Order: sequence, then structure tokens, then C-alpha cells
Amino acid sequence: MSTASDVDTDKLTNPLVREEETELTGKGKVITLEAPGTGAMDTWRAMGPGIAAAMTGIGASHIMHGPTAGAQYEYALLWIIPFAYLMKYCAFEFAHRYTLVRGESIMEAYGRVGNWPFWYLGFQSLVNTFGIAGRALGCAALLWAAFPFMPLEIWALAVLVISVGILWAGKYAALEGAVKIAIIVFAGASLIAFLLQMPTPSEYMGRLLPTLPPIGAALLFGAMFGYFPTTVEVSAMQSNWAVDKKSGMVKVRELERQGYKVNLAPNYMRNYFTLFKRDMNISYVISMLTGIAFLIVGAVVLFPKGIVPEKAEMGTTIAFMYTETFGAWIFPIIIGGGVAALFSTVFTYFDGQARVFEECCVRLKTTWDEPRVRKLLYRGFQVLWVVAGAAIIYGLPRPIFVVQIASVLALLFSPVIYWLNIKAVKDNFTKDDAEFLPSKLLFAWAWIGTIGLGIISLYVLYLQFLS
Repeated sequence: MSTASDVDTDKLTNPLVREEETELTGKGKVITLEAPGTGAMDTWRAMGPGIAAAMTGIGASHIMHGPTAGAQYEYALLWIIPFAYLMKYCAFEFAHRYTLVRGESIMEAYGRVGNWPFWYLGFQSLVNTFGIAGRALGCAALLWAAFPFMPLEIWALAVLVISVGILWAGKYAALEGAVKIAIIVFAGASLIAFLLQMPTPSEYMGRLLPTLPPIGAALLFGAMFGYFPTTVEVSAMQSNWAVDKKSGMVKVRELERQGYKVNLAPNYMRNYFTLFKRDMNISYVISMLTGIAFLIVGAVVLFPKGIVPEKAEMGTTIAFMYTETFGAWIFPIIIGGGVAALFSTVFTYFDGQARVFEECCVRLKTTWDEPRVRKLLYRGFQVLWVVAGAAIIYGLPRPIFVVQIASVLALLFSPVIYWLNIKAVKDNFTKDDAEFLPSKLLFAWAWIGTIGLGIISLYVLYLQFLS
């Protein structure tokens, strides 16, 4: 939370904040918040929570599930990617919308349902150890492909430890620019490879209609629904990142808590809402197209050769998809971009999931809600993840398989979190917020997504254990 001195700095440097001359008896001064611009540069500056959520997806789902599906089953599972994006859209949109309009994390709304959501999310955070271990193994497999002088397990453990070290040192901002550039180059190479290897549309367009999964594909089927575009619990993380961005009503609530009276320019919320939708939609569409490209390139390059990404050789197989297209010179670019994408996912989860766990703990035990204990909970969770993640890495050093387990577990948790996001928006928006309440179409869309993920979860359990 910002301090009064933070606000003074904002007033001096932020053109959207204007202090009125009139003193308010006993309450301090009036602050007028100007509407942000909505041009191209304003959109670029405002983008953040949507990109952060997309970065958690352009990692394990794209790099690991997409090529694996294409290599094993050609285009048979292609339809899952657009359907998963459509089904989960409102889960992320509602969480981000809630924070923008209500000026608080969506976890505040979870607390109004009762304490059980915090037990649920806390347990999910612990179960997600499989996710962090699988992502670290995936990143390690790419590193091992380029630098095989260390075992896969050592590389994976190094990824975990370095992520935590950078977070604790507060140095990620120095790496952020380079990581973003590497991911953009990597995504660009993926799309160019798709264009160069692109089969005729007739070969795959018919596969965009839902079909039952092929025999033996139950785990991958569930994994793709679990991790594309990313896991639904990221919606709560996205809400927390939106709080940090201080967009919309978040800034207003912060100023009000510090004793200021806040006046809003007429288009203040409308413009912020426009920027939020652009952040969400641009990130979402790019992520979806990249995921489709990964699967199709895997189907074109790997499927005819019978090569499937697996075990420590996963990184070499992924790189082969692109060296086969561009030549050996692309190898370091693909490895560097893939490592950046997966490392950013590991790092983002270490931060986002630890915040969720910390918030759950302090809401279940309110005496812990003070800075020193919060810091201990945040860092303690990360240490636990390193230790437990290392146990999984050494006990099951198979990147693709571990990520598939984590993905199915994420799928099983998703319907309840989705329902909580719907309830948060439905129950907490006031009459003053009516303009920004989702339409009936969006609510219907959200319910279809929630129920659909529930049905798919039951179907995957049936295929895996009862069929």
C-alpha cells in the first residue's frame, strides 16, 4: 500500500493527478484525477496485468503441451486451444474488471463468501507445487539442450533458486526488458515457422470442431484444458497485479484512505475501462494464435517423423522444430526465447502464487496481518516450493509428464474459482457501478465456461480411472 509520501510524489509527477487549492476542514485537500489517454502509447503503458497473465501461459502450455499434442496426434486436439480460450475468457476478464471497478483485489470478494475460499486456494497453492516443478523442468530441459554439462535436475533446481533469489533481491526489473524482448522474438519465430510450414487450411480447419480425444490421450486432453490459456487461479493473481498497477478505482480508494476527497474527470473510468479491455484482449488473442501455431508446427515437423517431446530430450526436440525450418543458426535464439518464456512463467508463479497463499493465511488468521508476518509467509511459501519442487524434480525428472499432472490438477480446481469470480462481480457491484457490470451475454458466457470446465473435469476423471 502506498504511503502519503508516495501520493505527494504522484501529484508532482503524474499528469493525471491534480490537487485543488481549497482546503477541506479536517480532511485535507481535494484531489482531481484526470482521465488517462487512450492512444497507442497510452495503451502500451497501461498494459500489464493482461500481459503478465499471458506470460504464465506462453510457457508450459505453449512450449510443452502444444508441440506434444501435434507430435502425438497431429491435428486431433487442435480444437481444444480455441475452445479453452473461449471457455476461460470471463474468468480472467471478471477478475480484472472487479479490481478496476471496485478498487480492491478480488480476494476481498472471496472473503465475503466465507473462509472456505481461502482454505480452498491455500490448498490449491500447495498442490501447485507440481506446476512449479514441471515448469522448472521444462526450462531446465531447454538449458540442458544447449549446455549439457550439468544434469537436468541440477538445472531445474537452479531455475527455482535463481527465481527466488531475484525476487528477494528485488532485481527483476533489471531483467524484465530483456526477458520481454526474448519472449517476443521467440513468439515471432514460432509464428514465422507456422507461416513457412503452414499446411493447407483444409488439413486442419475441420479439426477446429470438438471431437472425442483419441485413445490414450485422456491425460493430455485434460492437461490442455487445464493450462490453455493458463490456469484459472491466475485470475486472482491478475487481480493482485491490477492492484499494484493502481488503475481505475484502485488509486481512488488509496487516496480516500489517506484522507483526501477525490474528484474524477468525466471519462476517468470509461477510459480506464477501454485500456483494460485492450490489455486483456490483445494479450489473449496473441497468446491464442501463438498456442495454435505451436501445435501446428509440431504436427507438421514432428508427427511425420514420429518424434515426441519427452524426458530430458524435450528441449532438443522443441529446438528441432525450428532448426528444421530455419537451419541450425536459429538454435540459440529458440533456446534463449524458450528459456525466457518458461523462466518468466516460473518467476511469475513464484510471486503470484506466494501472494495468494499469503493473503489466504492472513485472512484465516487476522493477527498475522502485519508487514513482518506477511513477509515471512510470502518468503516461507517460496522456500517450501523450492524444497518440495526439488523433491518432485529428483523423484520424477520427466518435464512433460509432471506438467501434464499439474495441468489436470489445475483443471479440477478451476470450476470453483471461476464460480467465485462470477459471484464476486454479481454480488459486489453497486448501482454506481451499473455501467461497468458485465452484460447478460457475458454472464451467460461465464456460466457456460464454468459448467463446461466442470463437465470436462468429470470426463477426464472418468477416462483416466473408470473407462
